[in-house]
Amino acid sequence: MKTALGYTRLSKDEEHYVSLEYQAAEIEKLCRAQGLTLMGIETDNGISGKTLSNRPAVQRVLAAIDAHAVDAVVVYKSDRMSRDGLESLQIEKLFLQRGVHYISVTEGNLTADSVDEEFMRFVRAGLNQRERKLISLRTRQALMRKREKGERVGGRPAYGWRVVNGELVRDPTEQAAINRIRELRDLGYSTRAIVETMRQDGYRTRSGGWFSQTQICRVLRQAA
Repeated sequence: MKTALGYTRLSKDEEHYVSLEYQAAEIEKLCRAQGLTLMGIETDNGISGKTLSNRPAVQRVLAAIDAHAVDAVVVYKSDRMSRDGLESLQIEKLFLQRGVHYISVTEGNLTADSVDEEFMRFVRAGLNQRERKLISLRTRQALMRKREKGERVGGRPAYGWRVVNGELVRDPTEQAAINRIRELRDLGYSTRAIVETMRQDGYRTRSGGWFSQTQICRVLRQAA
């Protein structure tokens, strides 16, 4: 029986795209229907499809293709692998060169050897890149509307702050930790000594863990 490797991806900008769980379920269903042994599913979560280089899971898939480690790779849709037009074409060329089947749940066998499929490779590459540009445009428009409404725009607030009703306000507990870190620094403590003292004093990070030296340095930079 031929082996297959699945790949799923969901970026932080794709709120209305199908979930990772649904993608995985559809990949498993297709493998069962086609008699493929699914060796595993690689997942990139919260990462854009703009480029391949910053996605560890897709790099593992490409390495498996290059090494002839699997007979097929299955995705829910080709834009999960890449939304860059040139990269999409390069990926499909790699599949063809290595003799590995590239199967999309929604688009079928993407490595079929026909004149029509050759044409469709360019169509898919163009559509995937077009969708990436549309997502970027929708994101910019959404941010613009938030700014026009006076709403806060950005990611997670810095340590010591929290968002209440769309506005940044001081977090008393975290501000107390910041003040203690500053106090220890002013007393000449090293970052390692600050870490140990903060642990002894019972101060914790936002996630509930103990402070590391890197986090201490970050807090001091942000609070400067």
